[in-house]
Amino acid sequence: MALREIKGIGRVYEEKLMEAGIHNAEELVVADIKKLAEKTGINEERLRNWQREAKKMVEYKKAEVIEDVSKITSILIEKNRATVKIKNIVHKNVPVYNGNFDELKENMEKEEMAVYLKGKARLWFNGEWYENIPYKLKEVKKEERKKKKGFFEKLMEWWKK
Repeated sequence: MALREIKGIGRVYEEKLMEAGIHNAEELVVADIKKLAEKTGINEERLRNWQREAKKMVEYKKAEVIEDVSKITSILIEKNRATVKIKNIVHKNVPVYNGNFDELKENMEKEEMAVYLKGKARLWFNGEWYENIPYKLKEVKKEERKKKKGFFEKLMEWWKK
């Protein structure tokens, strides 16, 4: 299905999307919105709206996960973002939440994919929660730790001078 059949996509936006590798509505349905926004300069919210419209127009089915997700998935967490690998498909820049699950649940479920971390990892994916997903916390490199000196460390350096 042509991109111009989606409300709001005219010639200019169609050209930008095509330059970014999106040639039809079907490709827009499965596109990574954050990456597409970076490539095209088009606002993420606008792209999400177009993606929702495209999903209504094309025959689109959510993937069904048949295998045990905890055995085929791994999560690497760095600060408040994660890289999630499901089978051989890597999803980058996945938001990580912690705190009161019940209070955060609604916001997390608005995401296409999210990680909740409190003791054990839970993964929101494909409209379902998956538990006991193996995860690793990425260590901050020594150079990065040195850059982030607190007030006391800075005072000690000044005192030594």
